[in-house]
Amino acid sequence: MKKKRAVRNYVLVSIFIVLVLLLTFISFPIPGTNYNFMGLGNLHLGLELGGGVKNTYNLELADWYEGNKQDAYNKTVERIQYLLNLKYADAKVYLNDSDRITLEVPDSSISDNFIVGLIEMKSAEGEDAEAKITGHDIEKVEYMVSGTTHGVYIEFTKEGKQKFADLTKEVSESDSKTMYIYINKDYENVFSQPQVTEENNLGYTFISSSEITNKQTGVDYANKLASALIGVNMSTDLDPIEVKGSLGEIVKIVIYVTTVIIILACIALGYILFKQLGLVSMLSYLFALMLSVVIIAFCDFQITFASWIGFMIGFILNFILHMYYLNCIKNEYASGKKFIVSFTSGYKSALFVMLDILLIVTGSSLLLLIVPSSAIKMLAINLLLTIPATAFTSMYLNKVLAVNYTAFNLKNEKKVNFSREEAVDEVE
Repeated sequence: MKKKRAVRNYVLVSIFIVLVLLLTFISFPIPGTNYNFMGLGNLHLGLELGGGVKNTYNLELADWYEGNKQDAYNKTVERIQYLLNLKYADAKVYLNDSDRITLEVPDSSISDNFIVGLIEMKSAEGEDAEAKITGHDIEKVEYMVSGTTHGVYIEFTKEGKQKFADLTKEVSESDSKTMYIYINKDYENVFSQPQVTEENNLGYTFISSSEITNKQTGVDYANKLASALIGVNMSTDLDPIEVKGSLGEIVKIVIYVTTVIIILACIALGYILFKQLGLVSMLSYLFALMLSVVIIAFCDFQITFASWIGFMIGFILNFILHMYYLNCIKNEYASGKKFIVSFTSGYKSALFVMLDILLIVTGSSLLLLIVPSSAIKMLAINLLLTIPATAFTSMYLNKVLAVNYTAFNLKNEKKVNFSREEAVDEVE
C-alpha cells in the first residue's frame, strides 16, 4: 500500500512537471478572465532584454492652462511614467527638449492609454463646436461601478458644476440629446457620446460606454480622462521606431544557458550529497520551479535582468531549504535514530528554521519595494513570486516525497549517503 501511494505521488508530480514544460511555449486566454496564460517562452521581456518601440511627441499647453509650462511638462512625464509602470517593468519617458517628449516601451506599439491629451465636452459635433467643459473644470476622475454597470465617475470644480449644468440642459433640450466628448484634439473620432435627457446640477456625473465592459477597461478609460486634467496635449506625425534590447542578444542567450546550468547543477549536487534521496528531493524542487513558472505566466510580468536575478535567488533559496531538510534527516540518523524515524524527527527540527528563513526573506523583499529603484523593485517582486512555491515544496512536498521513499528503502543508508558511527547506539 505504501509503495502504491509513493508511486502515485511520484507520478503525479512528474506529470505536473512534464505538463508545465509542454505549456512553456504555449500562450492562451484563461476562460472567464481578462488574462492570458503566457508560457515561459512567450513571457514579455523588458526593454533591456527584448527591445521594443519608441516615439517622440510634440507637447502643447491648453489654452486654459495658467501655470508654468515646465511644471506642466514635468507633471506629464510623471503621469505617463506612472501609467507605464502599471503595465511594464522598465518603460521610459523623458523630455527631449523644451516641447518634445519620448516614450520607449517593451512592446510592438504604444497604446493611446499612455498618451496625455486634452478633454473637451461639447453640445455639438466637430472641431468648430465650442468646448463647454475642459480639464480646467474637472476636479476628479475615477473608475466606478454603478449597480452592474462599469463606468467612470467625474466630479467637477465649483465653476465646472455650473458649466456642466448648462451643458446638460442645452443637450437635453436638443434633438439628438447627445453630448460629444473629445480627447487629444482628435475631432475625427468621438471618444464618448453619452445620451443626456435632463439637466445635471449635482456637480458630478457617471459615464458608461460600450467600450467599458469590465474593471480593466473602466480603469483604462478613467486613467485616460484623468490624464486630460494636466492641461498638456501630445501629438505626433511620426511612426514608432523599433529599438533593440540594450543588453543585446548575447546576454539573453547567457541568461537562458545560465538558468539551465544552475538548475542542472542543483540536481547534480542533490544527487552527490544524498544520492537516491537527493533525486527524490529534486522532484519536489523541479515541481517548485514549474509552479513558479505557472505563477509568473499567470501574472504576466515583464522580465528584466533584475527580475531574472530575483528568480534565481528564489530558486537557489529553495534548493538550499530542500537540502537543509535532508541534512537534518541525515543528522538525526547519525545521532542514533532509526532510518524511518529520522525522516519525521528531521522534519521537526528543520521546519521552524525553514519558516524563519522564508519570513526573513519575505520581509526583506517587502522592504526593498520602498527603495526608489525600478531594478531593485523588480528583483524584490520576482523573488516574492517564488516564495509560495518555495514554501509549499520545501515545507511540505519535499517531506512527503522523502517519506514516500522509505516505502522502497527502509534501512540501506548507503543509497542515501547516510552514515553513523559504530559507537552510536540506535534509539527509537
